[in-house]
Amino acid sequence: MSMTELEGLEECLADFGCSNREKAEILRCHARRDIPGMIRLLRRHRQTLLDRIHKEEAQISCLDYLVFQLEKEIETKLRKDD
Repeated sequence: MSMTELEGLEECLADFGCSNREKAEILRCHARRDIPGMIRLLRRHRQTLLDRIHKEEAQISCLDYLVFQLEKEIETKLRKDD
């Protein structure tokens, strides 16, 4: 692999949000031409990203529910004041 291609791979890994440790592991696999190893590491990182998304989706759902309950409380109070 040329230096430009290697730099491109490093840039992609950074864009994917890989940690320095993950990047180093993937680049070591790449240097050994261990493509199955690279795939395994990339899939592991993908799962980490998905886990983070799912956690944040749950947080958003909880936040939405709280806002809904507060809006409902305001609406109920306004009806009582009428």
